[in-house]
Amino acid sequence: MNFYKVDDIFAKLANCIEYNKPFSHIRFGDGGIKFIHSMLYDDREQLKIIIEKEGLPPHKIVDIFNLWGYYARHADMIDTPEVYFNGEFWPREKKPNKPINAPTEQKLRDWESLYYNSEFDNDNYCNPESNFLMILKRDGKPTLMDFMKDKKICLITAKPEVKAALSDYNIDVLKIVAHYENQYQNSFPQIMEMIHNRAKDYDFWMVAAGELGRIYTGAIKKLGGRAIDMGFVIEFWLGAKIHPRFLRFMERRNSHELVLTDDGKEFERYI
Repeated sequence: MNFYKVDDIFAKLANCIEYNKPFSHIRFGDGGIKFIHSMLYDDREQLKIIIEKEGLPPHKIVDIFNLWGYYARHADMIDTPEVYFNGEFWPREKKPNKPINAPTEQKLRDWESLYYNSEFDNDNYCNPESNFLMILKRDGKPTLMDFMKDKKICLITAKPEVKAALSDYNIDVLKIVAHYENQYQNSFPQIMEMIHNRAKDYDFWMVAAGELGRIYTGAIKKLGGRAIDMGFVIEFWLGAKIHPRFLRFMERRNSHELVLTDDGKEFERYI
């Protein structure tokens, strides 16, 4: 297993930008694990919840699942929940000192079997929280905000107002519809067409698009571009409070970055 820390992610992405090579960073997280489990074990109740929230047509979910596998196999790195259980990162909490529910924890612990049976077949891993860790300010270390300087970037998000919050950077925004607004029908064709036409026009892309975001990220790499999965960092940049699961370990530094709390500093060497 190869494990990419934040500095490693930046270094590889920088190398790919310099030498015009494709790159993708894909995080499945809790939501992805639940989708995988639902598909493999025919959990129709869980699948219905995901389909409605993410705007996935039922007749396309097998195709979407197969694309996840294809793009996971070809990604530069995918995330592993193993970090929550091996002592090399803080535990996965719902909120301070309150663990996640037992069924979710069991699915996360079974990640290796779920990935194997989904044919992800990728031994290059990163932290599931690597999106937030990229904006974590540590002594002498660059953050994503530093990395974004002098770069041409495209951002896929349901929150186009973030462009104003990132006005110091050269960013184009592609808007998708929000949760429960049928993203596959109302945004997916247009985004895929844009990726097909302009994947290589940017230094890199940032993707915040839920379960379909893994397909956007994978397609960007396949077409010669570079993409990182930023998820709910976009809401943070818009002023949202950090998720309760982080409260013991990280806190807001400014409008764009986080810092470690005293409890979080215990894990700094693993970030």
